Amino acid sequence: MPRKKKKIQTEKKIWKVAVYCRLSSEDGDNAESDSISNQKQIIEFFLKKEENIEIIDYYADDGYSGTTFNRPEFKRMFNALVNGDVNTVIVKDLSRFGRNYIEVGNYIEQIFPLYNIRFIAINDNVDSFKDPKSVNNVIVPFKNLMNDEYARDISNKVRSVLMTKSLNGEWVGGTCPYGYKKNPENIHQLIIDEEEAPVVRKIFNMALNGDGHIKIAKFLNDNGILCRKEVQRRKKYKLSMDPEEIEAIYHWSTSTIGKMVTSEIYIGNLVWNRTGSISYKDHRQIYRPKSEWVIVEGTHEGIICKDDFNKIQKIIEERNHKKKKPEKLTIYKYKIKCADCGRSMCKMEDTREGRICSNFYCRNYKTTSGKCTPHKIRTADLDSTVIETILMQIKSVLNIEKTIKKIKENKNTTNKEEYEYKISKLQNDIEKYKKLKKTSYEDWKLNKITKDEFINYSKDYEQSIENINNEIQVYERKIEISLKDIKEDEYWIEHFRRNKKIKSLTREVIEDLIECIYVHEGGNLTIKFKYQDEYERLVNAVNNELEVAI
Repeated sequence: MPRKKKKIQTEKKIWKVAVYCRLSSEDGDNAESDSISNQKQIIEFFLKKEENIEIIDYYADDGYSGTTFNRPEFKRMFNALVNGDVNTVIVKDLSRFGRNYIEVGNYIEQIFPLYNIRFIAINDNVDSFKDPKSVNNVIVPFKNLMNDEYARDISNKVRSVLMTKSLNGEWVGGTCPYGYKKNPENIHQLIIDEEEAPVVRKIFNMALNGDGHIKIAKFLNDNGILCRKEVQRRKKYKLSMDPEEIEAIYHWSTSTIGKMVTSEIYIGNLVWNRTGSISYKDHRQIYRPKSEWVIVEGTHEGIICKDDFNKIQKIIEERNHKKKKPEKLTIYKYKIKCADCGRSMCKMEDTREGRICSNFYCRNYKTTSGKCTPHKIRTADLDSTVIETILMQIKSVLNIEKTIKKIKENKNTTNKEEYEYKISKLQNDIEKYKKLKKTSYEDWKLNKITKDEFINYSKDYEQSIENINNEIQVYERKIEISLKDIKEDEYWIEHFRRNKKIKSLTREVIEDLIECIYVHEGGNLTIKFKYQDEYERLVNAVNNELEVAI
């Protein structure tokens, strides 16, 4: 008796979508068409035509440059990708994703495939699932390069305009220097802020008397004089300006005092280009050499007289000359903080009685009485503890990587054998249906069944064979994927791998591996490494596999 056809059900993949939008001032004339709301509408309209789509979340970086991927919403989205919450990223076009030619290519060609993420750029006809070749199409890197060049061109034009205005004596900065405000009738001109000016005069008088930056900052903080950042915070949240009613979050720092007492702004000269970003892609601020400064004299009324200002510069110059200058800037800059108050630690050289050593102290303790404790730690002890901890972390990461690779290899070998066995059984089923089809033909010729019955049986057998062939293809694809899985590597592990032979600490090593170093009172450290979430995910994956094995 002929068998009934075998039904095979295949589950369709659900695409869990992250909708990403971005807009910044660099978009110029395209700002309206590229608005966040417009991008969302275009993406939502596109997704209506797609099947098996589920929008998990919207991510929008409004006001962030495409030349950097250090954007809050992009970081939040990337964490969702790594955690498996979403498996698809969709953007209006490649320029919305980013304008950094190298980084954009790295994400869509390396990182996304590593995590099996589908990437769609609507206007650029890129879909890594429907058309995998579209990602590697020659037009994609070309468009990325054009987006990169557009950002560079806009950056140069903006800088040129600011330079011209500055040379004309116009104020082109954002927040005014402490002691000044913008003229209501001309926002490009500075006028004295009569509430803040007395504080500026006090700062310069103390400097003129030989007081150092630490002593000046401590005086201001102890007397409840609010720094500019604290004033802005209170105005924003409509808080009391009385220093005794609300505890201040931001305080005067030695670096702020240092900038003020050396700034010609306070004698009526406009100073521009004193600081700037490294490049149009790297927005970290750097101090520029004095030869690159733009100084225009007499653009506004000074708070300090030129004679006193020049005297202070001589005092500072003599003090710096007497100090033994460190060979290089601390490698821990922006990375080391007080574990209790969260303020940055400051490095201080100790040359008393011929000693040549240095220590780190809590900056809050140094600049504000009673706000914190010293949290003192010798630089030599800090260095030895940090490098020892880094080497231990590197060893741990690489050991975890080896373990996970072995588990993958064993698992994939087992899966491959299982899939090959199932394919073999399915191929036997195909042979059975072929024999049944042949038997039904013979039965028809012997008048055991009618021609219509033979035709119906033949269709059923052919359909069953087709379904089985489809199922075989599924298992063959699983074998192919499992073999590729062995070669997969966590991109972040390379940061640890390339530092496994370090013998001394450098700024590059610290920047590469460490998020932050917290110093506790007594000298104990808590070191927070970068990629901690990825590391814990690997550890959990290993533990889960070992539990299953047990």
